[in-house]
Amino acid sequence: MKVKITKQSQLKNIDFNNLDFGRIFTDHMLVCDFDGEKWGEYSIEPLASIPMHPATSVLHYGQAIFEGLKGYRCDNDKINIFRLRDNLKRMNISAERMQMPQFEVNGAYEAIEEFVRVERGWVPNSEQGSLYIRPFMISTDHTLKALSSKSFRFMVIACPVGFYYNKPLNIYVEKNHRRAAAGGVGYAKAAGNYAASFYPTEKAKAAGFDQVLWTDITNNFSLEELGSANFFYVKNNEIYTPALHDSILKGITRNTLIQIARAKGINVNEVEISADQFVLDLEAGVVQCMFATGTAAAVTYVDGVTIDDVKYDVSSPNFNMINQLTDDLDGYKLLKSEDTQGWNAVV
Repeated sequence: MKVKITKQSQLKNIDFNNLDFGRIFTDHMLVCDFDGEKWGEYSIEPLASIPMHPATSVLHYGQAIFEGLKGYRCDNDKINIFRLRDNLKRMNISAERMQMPQFEVNGAYEAIEEFVRVERGWVPNSEQGSLYIRPFMISTDHTLKALSSKSFRFMVIACPVGFYYNKPLNIYVEKNHRRAAAGGVGYAKAAGNYAASFYPTEKAKAAGFDQVLWTDITNNFSLEELGSANFFYVKNNEIYTPALHDSILKGITRNTLIQIARAKGINVNEVEISADQFVLDLEAGVVQCMFATGTAAAVTYVDGVTIDDVKYDVSSPNFNMINQLTDDLDGYKLLKSEDTQGWNAVV
């Protein structure tokens, strides 16, 4: 691996107590290119703009995927990259679906560990936030022909971030637009999935909502994802979440929380949930808590949901079961609990 350290760090200019999510970047980036046959050598180099030909394939056909994960500064001043291997495995699944080259997971794992070592000074303490790590891959052929690129670039950049949401969410169940369709690329972390969500999300925000809860508009408006996070609710002290299928991203924080809950003896039901069934549960007053999980969102409570212009309120932040699961999740991230799953990459 090649490592070139910047001569002018920006670290001294950062106020770690006021971090705007995704707008402050560390000094370096990790780069590796695919030439159509094989991957080259990983390189850590000073953060810089990427020169691009106007015909670069990604600009025209959206052949791009990404991941999002976090590094945490722990009490012993070690940095823990949480579930790095699982994010890389999921990225390879996205690459396969988007006709992009897969990479060797162990090599990428070690390269990202080294990248975080170089940037360890940028990791906030646990009271300030975390280091958001963004691996991504783009197509780089110069062509306007509508076919898969042969050359690609894998990169990693990082941002010190605060907390994505600082209050419970007020959400809207979307029945006119959908995030992804069966047989499509919803299960892949493809850039276009997010671009397609912006218009209905902005409409919802203009109407006073924080996020959209997507549904399958062709199947009884069954619940899917919440914005860029997975959705859960608690009924009769059991957790319910939409079952995964190919229009829902297999969230890693979702998976982590489910594993922790089941280990504690809590029933987690991964089932199809229609909007009508959700309304019946809300009207019956049996919904005890609503929340969302994601790398950026962590565990974020939802205390208001509007369905067909009717708003339902739930005192979600006061529900002890989920408060405890959130504490347990943080315990794994911050190395306060024994890692028996191989979730941690400590640098």
